[in-house]
Amino acid sequence: MESARDKCTREIVEAEDLWLLDNVDTEGYVCWGCGITMHPAAWEKDKKVRAYFKKKRHIQHHHDCDADAETTVIRQGQQESVRNILESAPGLMPSGLKLIEQRPVVEPDIAGGENNSSSTRSVSSASGEGSSPERQSRRQVNAIRNICRAFIRFPHDRVMSLNVPGISGQIYMTAFKKLRSQIQSYPEPKIFYAPLLWNGFSENDEKLIIPLSGEWEVDDSGKSKSTRSYQIHIEWIGWSKAKRTVVRKELEAARTEAIEANGKGMKDKAWVFFIGKQDIKNPEIFYVSDYRLICAIVGYITYP
Repeated sequence: MESARDKCTREIVEAEDLWLLDNVDTEGYVCWGCGITMHPAAWEKDKKVRAYFKKKRHIQHHHDCDADAETTVIRQGQQESVRNILESAPGLMPSGLKLIEQRPVVEPDIAGGENNSSSTRSVSSASGEGSSPERQSRRQVNAIRNICRAFIRFPHDRVMSLNVPGISGQIYMTAFKKLRSQIQSYPEPKIFYAPLLWNGFSENDEKLIIPLSGEWEVDDSGKSKSTRSYQIHIEWIGWSKAKRTVVRKELEAARTEAIEANGKGMKDKAWVFFIGKQDIKNPEIFYVSDYRLICAIVGYITYP
């Protein structure tokens, strides 16, 4: 599973956010649909794959677990509208973006021990093992990742509302914008996206540069070569090591997943989604200053 509920805070946590933590409580998460224990996997810094949550083999989700049915809903959503389901699913189709800078500290005696996964989490009562959480409606999220996943997964439901502060467009269909191959200015702020190239990234203490596609021309020998291309400049000076790690590991994981998908003959590509400011003088450059405003996801985007 891509997300689970924190036993202490009752908040839904994305698996990729575990990369932010120095210590991860491997017993501190439950299924957000039915409450069984979910264990973090591949969250260690040296792993090259994307972090996720898994259950023990001998334990099954409850028969009416919304989280367990997630795969079926996503598969169905590729073919038709599943809006009636999405309206009551807390994380599948987020209603908007709300950036939260920091959460209150959880004291060890309140949280249930010293091995908790974060020192910046809010306090809430925990439920017992296996208890089914109350059904919730669509929720806001603290990063664009789940919003972008929903855009890919549910092409027939892009008319659903989406509130992202500062973004032009109030529904999924109008809030996103794919970068065209021809370099141009984009006066309206959008959630931009483009294929992630397999090329390496360049970085220093001030920024990480992600090369994207752009304009090509054919030389005299008949070979195509890039003339101008888009770039994302992640301005990470002042970021913590953990925040830099989240961005770098997600990009590397997406590139690895895309290469594997290509080897299997799949249509899936790695896509970079971001909210950033375009350079007025150099329109091929976009600047991103917050790690929560960029993500890399592997999938096949359709336009019904």
